[in-house]
Amino acid sequence: MALASRCQQITFEMTQPPDEPHPPQMNVQLHKAEPSDMQVVQNLVGYYIYDLSEYMGWPCTPEGHFVGCAPWLTFWSQEGKHAFMLRSDTEIAGFALVDGSQKNQEMDYLMAEFFVLRKFRRKGVGETIANQLFALFPGNWVVSQLVKNTPAVAFWRKVIGCYTNGVFVEKTDSTQWGEINVILFNNTESIKADRTVIKVA
Repeated sequence: MALASRCQQITFEMTQPPDEPHPPQMNVQLHKAEPSDMQVVQNLVGYYIYDLSEYMGWPCTPEGHFVGCAPWLTFWSQEGKHAFMLRSDTEIAGFALVDGSQKNQEMDYLMAEFFVLRKFRRKGVGETIANQLFALFPGNWVVSQLVKNTPAVAFWRKVIGCYTNGVFVEKTDSTQWGEINVILFNNTESIKADRTVIKVA
């Protein structure tokens, strides 16, 4: 598939998240991504695209790489976009991109990309980090996944269901990449009621 087409795909939130039935066992922390992290994320995007290729059927390049595209760079430069690194001590554990630049009546924040390295999956890391991201940004949230990416659908349905006590809307939509599952919820009141302070390094 052409790189330009793949770039368009990445603007949809088609995440390959961890499926993690166990409580947290690793101390993974959320850090605001710095300009020096841009190259790190670029390197991680290859693994992210590789994971998604299971569902999208993307081939690797003739050189043996899985490559992403440039729109993620805007999360360091465009107002309303937020980039985060996941780290366990000094070890890289993944990245997350939150888009708050496309606000409308239905959406304040989009979980644009969410990637946890396999070593850290199935240990509660993804759920913990997702909850911390939600707590940083009160408002109407949209999180979407490819319907055929059943682990992603199950993960986000579980995480958001627990986070909202089951108060969310779920629907499907059609895109050029296939059917996507879309989860919408509002966390404004729950954050007001929760006095926990989320600190991002």
